Amino acid sequence: MAEIERGIYFVEEIAKGIYKIYEQRNAAVYLVIGEKKACLIDTAYGLTDLKELVSEYTDLPVTVINTHGHIDHVLGDHWFEDVYLHHSDKAMYDEITEEFSQMIKEPWVLDFYGDFIKGLDVDSVNFPVSKDITEGDVIDLGGKTLEIYEMPGHTEGSIIVVDRADKICFSGDSIIENLWLFLEESTEPAVYLDSLKRVRRILSDSGIEKIYNGHFSYEPIALPKLDTMVKAMEMIISGELEGVPVENHAGKGVEYSYDGWNVICRK
Repeated sequence: MAEIERGIYFVEEIAKGIYKIYEQRNAAVYLVIGEKKACLIDTAYGLTDLKELVSEYTDLPVTVINTHGHIDHVLGDHWFEDVYLHHSDKAMYDEITEEFSQMIKEPWVLDFYGDFIKGLDVDSVNFPVSKDITEGDVIDLGGKTLEIYEMPGHTEGSIIVVDRADKICFSGDSIIENLWLFLEESTEPAVYLDSLKRVRRILSDSGIEKIYNGHFSYEPIALPKLDTMVKAMEMIISGELEGVPVENHAGKGVEYSYDGWNVICRK
């Protein structure tokens, strides 16, 4: 299906009953529709009515799965009631949602979303209490199931969502072209490498062909790219790969590049 523009969202059907919803071409949300219910994987910033948008594609009950607790993946949770997140990221989620009314007034939000949030009643926004989701959980949508696997690295509570039937993995920010491991809530590189090797085996055994992540989702990542990532992480840990100091809005780190893949680690 060709991409359709819906306000700040760009919607594309990537498989039968599965939609990529690209918010401001920045954060990616995925809607998976079964026979009995639907699942929304992440909710981005969600500063316009994400629930109304979803209702254009399904009238089934919607369950939200957050791949991790970062602001650009959970803020849209307030449009929904049935929300799941790994317990290791719950404290981060609680802090973010409690500070929503202050965040919404910050200059960067007004600059980026000002035209879309003029009518938002901040005082009426209430976030649901997140329910725990963990390794081994299976979400039955009716005729379609989603499997949950833990992948600590980008955050301690990062997970991936596997759809075996459609041969798709939804990886959040865990398998991505430009990985951040330099955040306070990120794990050490060796922990992420273990996660990566394990997930590589799981996805291979599951027959996964396409990996859709939380940001750079113009084209899915193919499974062989994980071999590149594993090699890069091994070289970083062994000291074989040289990095360069970098700084962005989230802090300072060291960026490593290998065969078209980039990762920023702590100094």
